[in-house]
Amino acid sequence: MKAFLRTDCNSSRRVSQLRVIVRVMVPEPNGDQRQLDRLKSIEWSRQLLEKPGDWCIIDTETTGLQPKSSRVVEISVINGSGDIVFDSLINPGVPIPQEVARIHGISDDLVVDAPSISDSWLRLQEVTQDKLILAYNSSFDRGMLFYEAIRNGLPKLKSEWDCVMVKYSAFIGIWNPRFGNYQYQKLPSAGHRSNIDCKVTLDLVHLMGDSKS
Repeated sequence: MKAFLRTDCNSSRRVSQLRVIVRVMVPEPNGDQRQLDRLKSIEWSRQLLEKPGDWCIIDTETTGLQPKSSRVVEISVINGSGDIVFDSLINPGVPIPQEVARIHGISDDLVVDAPSISDSWLRLQEVTQDKLILAYNSSFDRGMLFYEAIRNGLPKLKSEWDCVMVKYSAFIGIWNPRFGNYQYQKLPSAGHRSNIDCKVTLDLVHLMGDSKS
């Protein structure tokens, strides 16, 4: 690898090729390892379901896919028993692109009288305090709320996060040789509204936890 770095002066090409090298180095799991990874997802879900008061599920709808520049337009939180503990449209303070509104159905007209993220933050802190936060693709939702906090001078959520998508992908067990991990699965029957996506995510936790093997 050192020799490769000395001879290649094109940094973007070097990074791209290095990524390929890293991917090749991740071995595809055999059948026994896949079964073990599946069982880990099952056990993870069962432990959660034994203590539904210790965690919650969060989902956000946004103006785009880049957490650093996009804004939140809807947030929902359900507890481990499936009860909705927070569910609100959010006025992002910027126009919602029409192509995005067509996906989740949230337009500028719907959020014009909605609270801002700052107005909603205290309640969001209250319902997530001392709980493990789960999300489907947690890096996205966590990133969205992280940058909203920075942008608006709000205290960051202090809870730990975990990703249901990663666990569910291991449960399904389809290997992605390009990226060297289990292929990420789309959220089944996602309705592109945050409260629906929370409930579907909870259904997946139950699906894994109720599986025998």
